[in-house]
Formats: sequence, C-alpha cells, structure tokens
Amino acid sequence: MSADLEKYRSLYFAEAQEQLAAIHASLDALSDAPANRNELNAAFRAAHTLKAMSATMGYGELTRASHSLEDLFARIKNQNETPTDLSIRLLRNAAEEINVRLRRAETAAVIQATEKDSVEPAAQVFTSPLSANVRVRQQDLNLLLELIAELAASSNVLEHAAAQTQSPHADSAIRNQRELVRELRRLTWQLNMSPVGPVFDRYGRVLTELARQQNKTVRVVTQGVDVELCHAMLDELNEPLLHLLRNAITHGIELPAERTWAQKDNAGTVTLRAQRKGDRVLIQVGDDGRGMDAGAILQAAYSQGLVTREQRRSMNAKDALRLILLPNFSMAHTITPNAGRGIGMSVVQEKLNAVGGHIDIRSELGHGTVFTLDVPRLVGLLEVELVRTGTRIYAIPTVQIAGARIWLAPEVAKRQKESSNSANEWRVLDVESFKAVSKAQLGAPAGISLVELQEPQGIALRVDELLGKALLNYPFAVRAASIPLLDPAALLQT
Repeated sequence: MSADLEKYRSLYFAEAQEQLAAIHASLDALSDAPANRNELNAAFRAAHTLKAMSATMGYGELTRASHSLEDLFARIKNQNETPTDLSIRLLRNAAEEINVRLRRAETAAVIQATEKDSVEPAAQVFTSPLSANVRVRQQDLNLLLELIAELAASSNVLEHAAAQTQSPHADSAIRNQRELVRELRRLTWQLNMSPVGPVFDRYGRVLTELARQQNKTVRVVTQGVDVELCHAMLDELNEPLLHLLRNAITHGIELPAERTWAQKDNAGTVTLRAQRKGDRVLIQVGDDGRGMDAGAILQAAYSQGLVTREQRRSMNAKDALRLILLPNFSMAHTITPNAGRGIGMSVVQEKLNAVGGHIDIRSELGHGTVFTLDVPRLVGLLEVELVRTGTRIYAIPTVQIAGARIWLAPEVAKRQKESSNSANEWRVLDVESFKAVSKAQLGAPAGISLVELQEPQGIALRVDELLGKALLNYPFAVRAASIPLLDPAALLQT
C-alpha cells in the first residue's frame, strides 16, 4: 500500500465498520419483515460500497469477500425472492466473516506501523486523527441548537422584564446574556460546518492510487476548497462522490496509449470543484477522458428494457445521458470489482434525492464528462429569523444576525451620523433588492423594521415585519413552505 493510502487506513476501517453495521441493521429488519425490499436494497448498496472502498484501498481479500456478499444479495434481489431464515443466517455469517477479516487487516496495519516506526509514532498515526477531528453526532448538534433557541426565548422574556424594572444592573446582565447567546449560536454553527478541502484532498490521494492500480496516470485538480458544508451533508456525499470518482478513473480516463493515440496528455485530469451559490453548493466532478456516448447509452437502456421504443425515439442527448441514473442500468458486459452491477449511479441519485439535491450531467465524446451535484449547504435543524416584505416571507439564519427590532427615525439618523466618519459606514439595504433604502423610508414616523447583520458588519436589512424566530428542518421544511432562505453574507458578495 502506498504512503498516501496509509494516511487513510484508520478512516477506511471506521467507514467499513459503519457499512457492516448498516448491513446487520438491514438483516435485523429483514428477520422481522422478510418482504421489505427497501431493507434488502439498503443492504445490497452497503455491500457494494464496502466492496468499492476495499478495492480502492487495495485490500484484495476484503474486496473479494464483500463481492461475494454482494452476489448473495443480488441473487435474492434479482430473482425477486423473499429471504428465508436460512438465507438470512447465511448472509449474517458472510457479514461476520468480513468483520473478522476487517479486524485482522486492522490489527496487521497497527503491527506494520509499529514495526516500521517506534511505538510512539505508531500510536500517533492511529490516534491523532481521532483527537484532532472528534465526530459529533448530528442529533446532538440539533439538540444543542434547540437548547440555544430556548435560551434565546428565555433571554427575550428576561429582557422584557428588565425593561420594566429600569435597573442598570439588570441592563448589564441582559447585555451579557445576549452576547453569550450570540456566541453560542456562532460556535454551534462552526461546529456544524467544515470546509470541503480536507475531503477533496483525501479523495485526490486515493484516486492517484486507484489510477496506479489500473495502470493509468492521473492528476487531481481541486478548486473551491474553502467552501463549507455541514457535517451531515459531507457524510451523505461520501458515497456519491466515491462512485463518481471511481467511475471517472475506471470508465472515463483512458490508458496512456489510448490518450497518446487521441493526441492527449498521457496523464488524465480529474477535477473536483466546489462553488457557493446562495444557500446551496455546487460540487463538480469532471474528467478529460473518453466521454460518454449518448446514443450507445440509449441503445443499452432500450436493450435492457428500461425505455420503450417511443421513448427512445423522442429522447435527446441530455435525456439519454440521465439514463445512467436508472437502477440496474449498466454498460459493462461483465461484473468486476470495479464495475458491472449497474447500481453505482442510481445510488448517487437516491442519496441526492434524500437530501434535497439533484445532479446534472454534461459529456462530450472524446473530451470528458462533468457531473454537477447541487446540494444544500446544510441539513437538519436551522434557527432562523422569519421576516415579511410585501406578501413574501423569508428566513435569515440567526447566526448571521446581530439584532432584529424596530428602529425609530432618530435612532437611525444617530447611527448613520456616528458611522459617517468611520471606515465601516452603516448602510440600510432593502431585503429583496439589496439596494439602499430611501431617506423617506428611513424617516417613517412609526419606525422601520431592521435586521442588523453580524457579517458583513455595518449593514442592516429593511423588512416590512419581523415575525420572530423559528427552528426549521432545513432544507425540507423551508422548501415545502416555499420560504426562501436568505444568506446575506453570500448574496452581498455576488
């Protein structure tokens, strides 16, 4: 195993155990409900992913064992059988055998590292990733967010009560409380978000090794490494990205001789790019390989009974490319550890559907393919300030808000005067157009509802009405209620 892949062994072992746990959980569910096809499909996909991960890391024995387990699931799935008690026991035994082999490989890895270095460096290799990157469960983060929301509501009550007493000591305590709540929100947001850079780096090194195993040469280009996603989304994208990147090497990038004949550089290029787009992120996986033949894909789908004669006649090239996302579609004639099942791309589609994402495919024969994943920045609970302007309601993440209240005209004038001589002039912008609000609106006798931003500083957004804070299950509740999520920090940079 190369030195690059050695860095990711501990991560592989952890993720392999997660896939085995998913298989056992599905087998437990099948014991109670043998006809549950969803659980059977889930176990099948987990075995397929485990096989792919093992092959990528170069563990041949584990790859073959996972492939055999996948075969067992495939036989039951394709023949539309209902698993019997005996078949479930056989599947459990096969999964347990993989677990034994996995533990054996993990022990061998520790011994190898110990023999290679001293005991202390070996310990650092396997413990430092855990100490540096503690995995926080998403449900714990959601609970923390709920508690902070309750704390904020309690603080509002206390602030109202303190206003009645007109005590300077109470005012000071309330200000401190408000700052503490704001800091807790900020820290919770930071706990929930991570840049994609380390993930891209991990895949880049693994891809180089995978290409070497297939006698190919590849360079990996990464862009947008500072773009952030929540931990839950990064976890959900792990399997889709694994399939897309393996496909780029196995099916996209040609052998050096083929590339030379096509007047290309001997080394293929795989590009991983992340781009922020409002409250969503675009992740592109591209290669400069052989591209995909839309006509051949359409013919293969027709031959496999996945499209009708009428559909084949009416489909354009873009629609034909999306046929690779159908379950059981495959262009491979034989089943190998790297390809042939026809489930990889359907897994990508299912995973994206589950998190409110979607995929776009562009390919040019002889020049390469680009898959663009459009996903929300975060999934889970999100605390927002609901605001109304005209007939529309918007949600603004509270972590980006310094304050939200009604300002009287003298307060606005005073704040603008105080900031006029500073480098960071205070500006009031319309929440929809992000253009400056007129002096007439700022001087409204009844006051003006403003949302002051934490970042960028010195900006307040004018709204018609402040509707209060809410906890939303993002992105699903926001989309279902047709409430746009405003990310001022991102929008003001565009």
